Amino acid sequence: LEKHCSKARSKALSAWEKRTDISTAINVATKKKIPKLVQELKVKLDALPQVSHTTVLKRKEEHLTSKTLKSDLHKLANRRFGRAQEVSTERVIAVMSLWAKHEESVAIEEVNALGEAVQEVELSIQGADVDAALNGYSSVKRLL
Repeated sequence: LEKHCSKARSKALSAWEKRTDISTAINVATKKKIPKLVQELKVKLDALPQVSHTTVLKRKEEHLTSKTLKSDLHKLANRRFGRAQEVSTERVIAVMSLWAKHEESVAIEEVNALGEAVQEVELSIQGADVDAALNGYSSVKRLL
């Protein structure tokens, strides 16, 4: 939009300047009494689009308005992007927190299972078994 308004402004200004230049040339040719040149310049002037100074000013105003609109849209987009970043950061933190809680609960379950396994092993081993194992170890140690 801003580019379109800029081109329209440039085109209107250029056409207005050409009309002004040709009008000035017509006035000079009229004063110098060169009717053939005056006729040629009038034909050129009629071929140009009808552009007034007011039209040029309107195009300038439209161009400036489009630039303001572009700037406002850019600011709005940046604010929306910032909010999206904050929300996504919060979501990532929430996911990491859930993952950490899951890992913690799994670790607690594993510790409890190991505790139960150790108790089972302790119950299954008799004191005599331990003494026999120790005696076997000491006899092997003597042989070395």
